[in-house]
Amino acid sequence: MEEKLDSIIGKIYDVALDQQAWSMLLADISETIGAVAGFYAGLDTRNGRGAFWYTHNHVPDIATLYNQQYLPHDPTLAHVIQSPGKAFTCADYISDEIAKEHPFYTNFLTPIGIRYVLSGVVSMRGSTVSFFGFQRTPNHPPFGSQETAIMQRLIPHLQKADELATKMSEISETKRLAMAFLDRIDYGVVFVDGTGLIRMTNQRAERLLQIGDVICARFGRLQMKSSKEDQTLRERIFSAISACDPQGGAVVTSDAAEDVQVRVVVLPIGRDEQKRLDDQEARAVVVITESERKSALAPQFLQDQYGLTAAEIRVAIGLASGRSFEELCEVLFVSLPTIKTHARHIFQKMDIHRQAELVRLVYGLPALA
Repeated sequence: MEEKLDSIIGKIYDVALDQQAWSMLLADISETIGAVAGFYAGLDTRNGRGAFWYTHNHVPDIATLYNQQYLPHDPTLAHVIQSPGKAFTCADYISDEIAKEHPFYTNFLTPIGIRYVLSGVVSMRGSTVSFFGFQRTPNHPPFGSQETAIMQRLIPHLQKADELATKMSEISETKRLAMAFLDRIDYGVVFVDGTGLIRMTNQRAERLLQIGDVICARFGRLQMKSSKEDQTLRERIFSAISACDPQGGAVVTSDAAEDVQVRVVVLPIGRDEQKRLDDQEARAVVVITESERKSALAPQFLQDQYGLTAAEIRVAIGLASGRSFEELCEVLFVSLPTIKTHARHIFQKMDIHRQAELVRLVYGLPALA
């Protein structure tokens, strides 16, 4: 018996991740306690309707019939809902004499061949009450203390599985909404973890990676067609996922076959963005954009919108592309104090505090989550 119960307990946690496994679990429990049928259901107390219903060996459409006509008259549910976490046999709350006359038995259970019930409420989460029921026919003996003890042992595991299933449902819904938003953006969006492995992509990114003219996915990681640009991309990703000072930056390349410029912008992901994405493993986002070469960046826009000087614009574009202060000194032939002064003025004029915000503004990218 212990080996059988251990197997059932393992399957209880399996159903939290795979709802298709409920039928087999209910069959195993029914066999163990000598039931001819069983169910696990959820009741939405706001409208008195079933939220979910899994069955073993029940007649077709029993859930619909129960929800539409007999749920308000069920003496079993009325009793067990008062003591969540406890298993009851029908003998605990209804006598043989009353059962013979009760409409729930005479109109519902008896016609489908059910007389004895072993049931209990597993959990009450928000407006949903989760409960189980196992049945025997009039030709079987009533459920006894042994069967009740078995179900009592399983209830704590059903409660934990319920909690896990609820969390998984919330995670799935949150991520679904986030990806539905991202799929509407005309940019390729790729989320990567702390090792650079791809976590998820939007539809636009999937198309760009499949074409693979400039960037593709290889062994679960992003890879640029040019080895030099690929090295730069890896550095940008490493910079974005750095625990000490996450930065990011951009790789600007051209599609040789088209008069198109491709920008691959890497941005770090903060805690708030992880929560909105419902993905604690996502550490950086890679945004892939395409444009005609002549519209690569718009210095005039930065000047008109933020009042940046020509020197500040050069520094802003350099920082947004991922260059360090020291690298800009060499490229622009100015001193380090001058670069730092320009950077301070840029952040003040653009009302930003992080380099990731500068990257988004310079490359005209939206907030992603």
